[in-house]
Amino acid sequence: MILPKIMNVGVYREAQKSSQISRTWGVGLYLKGKVRQTTYYPDGTIKGTFDAAVDEDVPTLSIGAPGFKTVFEFDSTRENWWIMLAFPALKYDDATRKYFWNYNGHLLELPNKIVLKSAEAAELKKTFENISRLYSSSLPQNQLQAELEILKLLQYFLRQPIEEDEPVELLRKQLEQDTQWQYSITEHCSRLGGNRDLLRNKFVERYQISPGDFRRQMRLRRILHLIVYSSMSLKEIAFDCGMKNLSHLSSFIRKECGKTASDLCREYRRRAE
Repeated sequence: MILPKIMNVGVYREAQKSSQISRTWGVGLYLKGKVRQTTYYPDGTIKGTFDAAVDEDVPTLSIGAPGFKTVFEFDSTRENWWIMLAFPALKYDDATRKYFWNYNGHLLELPNKIVLKSAEAAELKKTFENISRLYSSSLPQNQLQAELEILKLLQYFLRQPIEEDEPVELLRKQLEQDTQWQYSITEHCSRLGGNRDLLRNKFVERYQISPGDFRRQMRLRRILHLIVYSSMSLKEIAFDCGMKNLSHLSSFIRKECGKTASDLCREYRRRAE
C-alpha cells in the first residue's frame, strides 16, 4: 500500500495579506480569522471568493491540488493548518474541475471542501496537532503513524451525502437485499420503473462500479465467507447463493478465483481450524 508522504506540516496564526500558488497537494483545516479570499483555478478563472462582511465564516476541511492560486487576508485571530503531501493516488481533472482518489483504477470523486460543525472542527484540530507532533519526530514508527493519520483525514472526503430516495441509491439497496439473487439487473431496474441503461450509467458514475460487477463481487464475498466460516456443503452454498446447481457454483468460482470450489474448501477450511 502506498501511503501519502508528508512534506510539511504548518499552522498559521499571524495576521497576513498575501497571495500564493500551491505547488503540491495538501489538506487544510481552517478554523477562524479569514477577512477575504479569492481562489483561482490553474487556468486563471475564479474558483470562489469570500468576504467576511457578507459571507458566514465557518470552519472547513479542504483538499488542495497543485496550480491553484489564492489571494487572501487574515486578521490576528487567524488559525489554519496546512499539510503538504505527495500522494500519487490523488488526481485533479482540469476538464471537469473535479478531484479524485484513484483506488485500484476506480476514480472516486472527492469534494474540495467540507463545512464542519464545532465539535468536528475541535476533534480535527487534535488530529492535525497529533500529525504535526508525529511528523516532527525522526522515529520511523512515528512517521508511519503520521501517514496513517493522513489517511484518516482523507476518509472525510469520501463521506459524500447521498439522497436516500435517488433511483440509483434505491437500486443499490435492492441489489444488497436480494441475497438469493432472484432477480436480474433488468428486473431490478423495472421494479424501480427506470431505464436499465440510464440507471446503469448513473450507478457507475456514483459508485465507480457497474451494477453487474457490484452484484458479482457481493456474491463472491458471500461464497468465500461460507466456505471459510461455515460447515455447509458446496451444494448447500450454491443453493444459499442463488446458484442453479453445483456446476454453476464451480464455474463461477473457477472464473473469479482461478481455482476449483473443492480447492478453496481444502485450503481455507484447513486454515480456519
